[in-house]
Amino acid sequence: MNRSVPLKRTGFRPRSPRREQRDPDRVRAMPTVTPGAFRAPLPVVAAPATAPKSAAQRNAHLRDMARGMPCLLRVPGICTQDRATVVCCHSNLSIHGKAGARKADDHYSVWGCAACHQWLDRGPASRAQKAAAFMAAHLAQVLEWRAIAFDSRSQARDRAAAEWALERLNANAVQPI
Repeated sequence: MNRSVPLKRTGFRPRSPRREQRDPDRVRAMPTVTPGAFRAPLPVVAAPATAPKSAAQRNAHLRDMARGMPCLLRVPGICTQDRATVVCCHSNLSIHGKAGARKADDHYSVWGCAACHQWLDRGPASRAQKAAAFMAAHLAQVLEWRAIAFDSRSQARDRAAAEWALERLNANAVQPI
C-alpha cells in the first residue's frame, strides 16, 4: 500500500532512565508502616444462601391415568379430541414450580391431546392465553380427580393417585387472612 501523503512525525519523548540510574547515591526509603497493618484480615462472609430447590413431586400412576381419557385443554381450532393421544400436560407457569428444564409438579398437570399439548408448549399464542387455557383445564382436572377419589367403583391405585394430587393441591392452597 502506498500512501499519497507521508505520515507526520509525532513528538515521542525519549524514555527517561530508571530511578536507580537517575540518582545512584540516593538511599531507598523504607515504606512507612501504618498502625494495624499487620492485623489479621477480616473473615470473608459468605453470600446469603438462596432457598434450596424443592424436590420435584412426581406420581407415575397419576401421569399414567391420562391414557385414554378425554382432552381437558380443548383449545378451539386445535383440539382433535383423540383419546389415543391424550397425555399428562404439565403447567408452564413458574408459580407451579416450572423453572428452566424443571417441569412443574405432577399435581399441576391436565389431560391433553397431542395437538393441545403441542400448542401449550410451543404454540404461537401469547403467554396469557396459554395460562388462561391451562387454568381452566386444571379446574376441570381437579373435578375429575375428585370424582375418581370419591368413587368407590374406581380402582384403588387410581383413587390413591387422585387423592395424592388433591392433598398436594390443598397443602399449597393460600390460606385466607
